[in-house]
Amino acid sequence: MHRRVSSAVYGTLLVGSALLSGCASVANTAYPPIRADMSSEALARGESIFRGACEGCHRGPDAERVTGAPMKDAPGWLGSLYTANLTAHPTAGIGSAKDEELARVIRYGVSRDGRLIPMPSSIMGDKDLAAVLGFMRSQHPLFEADATVAPRTEFSFFGGLAYRMVSRVPEHPASGMPVPPKGPTVEYGRYMASVLDCAGCHTDSFDPKDADGPKGFSGGREFLGADGKPIHSSNITFDATGIQGWSLEDFTRAVRDGLAPGAIVRFPMPRYRGADDVDMKALYEYLRSLPPRRHEVPGARPRTAPAAEAPSAEVTSDSLSTRALEPGSLVRTSASAELVELVLAQAGPRKDVDAAALFSRLGCTLCHAPGARYHERIVNAAGKPEQELVKWIRNPEKFVPGTAMPTYASLIDEPTALVLARWIKAGGPKAGK
Repeated sequence: MHRRVSSAVYGTLLVGSALLSGCASVANTAYPPIRADMSSEALARGESIFRGACEGCHRGPDAERVTGAPMKDAPGWLGSLYTANLTAHPTAGIGSAKDEELARVIRYGVSRDGRLIPMPSSIMGDKDLAAVLGFMRSQHPLFEADATVAPRTEFSFFGGLAYRMVSRVPEHPASGMPVPPKGPTVEYGRYMASVLDCAGCHTDSFDPKDADGPKGFSGGREFLGADGKPIHSSNITFDATGIQGWSLEDFTRAVRDGLAPGAIVRFPMPRYRGADDVDMKALYEYLRSLPPRRHEVPGARPRTAPAAEAPSAEVTSDSLSTRALEPGSLVRTSASAELVELVLAQAGPRKDVDAAALFSRLGCTLCHAPGARYHERIVNAAGKPEQELVKWIRNPEKFVPGTAMPTYASLIDEPTALVLARWIKAGGPKAGK
């Protein structure tokens, strides 16, 4: 028995070693012959894509620049995962990297030293890839040279096994990849969903191929929330267990501002504020074109649907419209009552606002409570003038365009935000009252 166990362990170690070292051939992956596009149009497009697809991982919670960060939203059993420093520093960052080297990282997930890295490869077309490179080469403050050295990713043994079993160099051509014509179409929406890696987070699998299978976009993948507790991604198909009943306006508000019907869109999902109305319509139409997939995700945010046990929505010939499949009513899941009872509007200035309760109902405790990912930010905010805090609370994206904080301007007016600002200056969540 001992011999059989020893043999099994030895065999596992051999397989693991082969998997972990068997990707040396990735060093031969082609370098896309793509150069940074520094035109004004390209810089705007590149910033939009970078902020939606890259910034959330490469800029830490207290960093002003993309100096790399620990991937604290990844399950701990995978190991210690870190993203790279993307600032213009010549050694710690990408200042000395060639355009084609960076293009290979983005297109194939192959590092400059020829390793597969835990970063989703992209079908980003040549034109968009050149635009992203242009933004990364710009003089934007995000990329100001910073000597911070990002630690090397270290997989656990089983994390490394799992990663190598599903990771492979994608079969993308080095050049000639097109960007579909921009428009409110399923084709362009499919492209943007891939560029933003929507399926990577909303499919319960590490294998990219599963995005096209029965699990695709139906949620359930585990992450660690800003409070350090496990959360699972939502079903974003148009099933009653997903986002059936969402209008285009609901979807746009959730994706751009972080305010879903009846709930806050939680970390680690970024805010795609750079996406315009055409991008949003295309993404919406693409998701509506997918087969509705019944998958009740425990702990997911509240959803709008006709009824908890309603049958899956049917995709019909009129599915490519801005009208929701069903108007629906709120269906509550196991999300906390405080979050479900989100304040959706303030009728006018109120003197009896319970700041602590409102802070909780708006979902702020998820990120700013003691011990949460962004607690120090709320502590430091106490030193800001009241009126500046009011502006931060209502429109944080005007201060930090890539911030994960929702835009609350449509939910709370200035007098109510002032009550919150004064509470924060008095100690906020640390004071507890």
